[in-house]
Amino acid sequence: MLQINPKKFRPIKNKTIPNPLRPKFRKKAQANIYFLSQRKYNGEKKIKFLNNIKLIGLISFVILGGYFLSN
Repeated sequence: MLQINPKKFRPIKNKTIPNPLRPKFRKKAQANIYFLSQRKYNGEKKIKFLNNIKLIGLISFVILGGYFLSN
């Protein structure tokens, strides 16, 4: 069985509860990494969405053109 040595225990000096981690609102020059990564992610998502719309539009244009030319 493990024996606990009470001499090795140290008293807790700082008994305050730490603040929960949350993004800090700062000036634009001191932008937080959390917000920069969110902005990058949102930008990539927007670009991907626009590319998908362009691709769907091109495919539908080719299909409609082929349909009208075949008649």
